[in-house]
Amino acid sequence: MLTTEGADHLLHERDGRLLGYVQWQPGPSTAQLVVDPAARRQGIGTALADALRQHAAERLWAFGDLPAAQAFAATRGLVADRELWMMERALDPAAESASPPSALRIRSFQPGDEDALLAVNRAAFAHHPEQGALDRAGLAQRMAEPWFDPGDLLLGFDDEGLAGFHWTKPVNATTGEVYVVGVAPRTQGRGYGRALLDAGLRRLAAAGRTRVVLYVDKAESIAVQMYEKVGFTLAHRDVLYAGRPRQGEDS
Repeated sequence: MLTTEGADHLLHERDGRLLGYVQWQPGPSTAQLVVDPAARRQGIGTALADALRQHAAERLWAFGDLPAAQAFAATRGLVADRELWMMERALDPAAESASPPSALRIRSFQPGDEDALLAVNRAAFAHHPEQGALDRAGLAQRMAEPWFDPGDLLLGFDDEGLAGFHWTKPVNATTGEVYVVGVAPRTQGRGYGRALLDAGLRRLAAAGRTRVVLYVDKAESIAVQMYEKVGFTLAHRDVLYAGRPRQGEDS
């Protein structure tokens, strides 16, 4: 087992050739397992999963949730624990014209906003194993990425301070991403999430993007409904398979 920052890695090799790989991320307690298509049905996936089970809880992502992944999970007694949706829609500059509530003032990120942004993020995603763990170091790491532009991180303020944010992200010349939309729990029901979403879509459209994608947990029903109301549809889904909880444990 090899360890790097934020992840552990297990490789399956034969005659110097890499045939299978597992990456375990202790933070969210999830793993990704892949096997060379030419080496499948040789027990490599099972051997890797067995090794993972000795190291940590068996919680495996199935990207696309294909039938082969479903069958593999079933043979190991794993059940669907989370479902991550990728949703998409077209962008039209003329159509992205909604105005924010009068109480919300939206501007781009500025140096000095970090602490307020992290506080809102922690509150908005307290239940989320990945986004909710974002700290100052993680934020700095994301902002050091080549794609980061402060103008793409929109902050919404009301009379009580930072109320929410919408972080947009370029994917390529024609596609943008609703990277993160977070709203302070104190503001729920005021329409701020929708206002921030609209503002981000307008920015992406103004930059020439004609398509936008996002990732959302299926269990986040309020967010899913908001996205569906503005025309997003399901394009792809990934499923996290995990062992059945023992009697008395939470699922």
